Amino acid sequence: MATVRGGVMHLLLPGLRYFEEVARQGSLRRAAERLHVAASAVNRQILKLEDELGVPLFERLPRGLRLSPAGELMLEQVRQWQRDERGLQEALGEIRGSGCAEVRIASVESLTDQLLPEVLAEFRRDFPRVRFVVMTGMTDAILERVATGEADIGLCINPPTLPKIHVIEQVALEFGAVMAPHHPLAAQAMVSLEECLAYPAILPDSEMFHGSTLQQVLARADLEAAPYVACNRILGIKSMARAGLGVAFLNRLDIARERIHGELLFRPLRERSIAKARLSLCRHSDRDLPLATGVLVERLREAMLGIEP
Repeated sequence: MATVRGGVMHLLLPGLRYFEEVARQGSLRRAAERLHVAASAVNRQILKLEDELGVPLFERLPRGLRLSPAGELMLEQVRQWQRDERGLQEALGEIRGSGCAEVRIASVESLTDQLLPEVLAEFRRDFPRVRFVVMTGMTDAILERVATGEADIGLCINPPTLPKIHVIEQVALEFGAVMAPHHPLAAQAMVSLEECLAYPAILPDSEMFHGSTLQQVLARADLEAAPYVACNRILGIKSMARAGLGVAFLNRLDIARERIHGELLFRPLRERSIAKARLSLCRHSDRDLPLATGVLVERLREAMLGIEP
């Protein structure tokens, strides 16, 4: 039986949708939180599905759930059904004359501050019937969403090479120090890493730090940094720097709006071997993009190529 949530009809049975979310989260509790239902309801649906199929879909471990071999096969099939469902919903909408295309975008948080909203606003003027779903996260989560079909396109930083991911466009962004206008280092046109680390540092938390440009920069310079403040979001890092709590390390695009308003300053690093952040636009390597998504991709490419390095 079809269900409706958030104005969108779901054709997949609840048990299949619950299974996919549990597989993604590795936990009944976290899946229940994402689905906005009780964990006991999710567990009942999983047990019912396993009983009907006659095979266990998960291995029950002390720290969570892990897909069984049968579960891995089932997950791939369910995600294919989800992709088919989206295409069917759009086709039915066109037949009714009341539907619209949907583009699902997974993006790093910093792009939702200025670049992405501006591109979507311009796109909407030409294609008013297209709607968007924007999901933010870190690079690993973005790539997973693209690989599984949850997102049509991804915008991420420093993606690794993966067989299911095709990079459509990539631009290099200068990485440097970010500080409030009244910071002692603000008077310098360029700064060194050692100069910056003599002051309190505002750094990403351990999850954000892993695989980041900052991690590469510190490794090349053979330096370590102890955070005065650790944040798990770009927004928090910028807010702390704006308040004068220390020096942060970001790329120019991360603080585009703050630079315009004079709230934060960007200072290039003197070290010549500093790695640049790689902003990448990507899609699944084996799937063709729908027409509306293809047009949006071209506009995002143009916007990316126009970014100040």
